[in-house]
Formats: sequence, C-alpha cells, structure tokens
Amino acid sequence: MKKLLWYVLAVIGLACTACGNSNNLYPVFGTVTYRGTPAAGATVFLRRHGADPMNEHAIMGIVGEDGSFKLVCGSLGNGAPPGEYDVLIEWKQGQSQARGLAHKARDRLKGRYADPQRPRLQALVKAEANHLPPFELTD
Repeated sequence: MKKLLWYVLAVIGLACTACGNSNNLYPVFGTVTYRGTPAAGATVFLRRHGADPMNEHAIMGIVGEDGSFKLVCGSLGNGAPPGEYDVLIEWKQGQSQARGLAHKARDRLKGRYADPQRPRLQALVKAEANHLPPFELTD
C-alpha cells in the first residue's frame, strides 16, 4: 500500500506544474467509508467548481486503512487552496494494484462518484485547517 501511495504521489507531483503559492495551501483531512467500512485504497480528487481541469492544479489523497485521507497539492505539499470544490472518488482495486497498476483495475464504485459532469460530493476549503465531513458512500 505504501509503494502505491508513493507511486501515485510521484505521478501527481510530476503532473501538477503549480498549485499556486505553497503559502496559500491549507491542511485538508477527511474520511471515506463505503457501507460503513473504510474505503482503503480509494483516491479522493478535488476539482474547483467550474474550473477547466486542464488549467487547474491536481489535488488528491489516498484513503488509508482506517478510512482517513489528507490532501496533497503536487510537489508543493499538503493541503489545498481555499475555495469550493467538487469531490471525485475512485476506488480501483484488484490484483494489479499491488504492482502499481491500479489504473487498469475497475472502479468498485462503478464511476458513481467519479463523474466530473455530475459530481455527487462537494467540499469547502477555508483558509485554516480543514476537517471535512465524512464521505459515506453507498450503492
């Protein structure tokens, strides 16, 4: 699991050219459960409301064994700039995940929480430490 986390963070770090000034990042923490159980290995993405994803920074986090996550903004570090965001969640698991190939696995949530055209979840990041309300996923 730790190898996958480092792999994903390295890829995001390379893909994210700028998340703004690192002084404008604020810690963001939360939890994700599916049917009351931690969604360990799921990926949480934040996308600014109405923003063009090609011109925006990548903000993401990996859900741990206990269901918790913290967001990272590329190589600038932990957190996210203040603002209103759509929250997208994918939970790709399979035998290939252990080899860092989770992108080839199917989303256990069947895309219900990963559609950028119809986001089901939102979050508000303030200019302070942010503990988001729990994301409780269902079928």
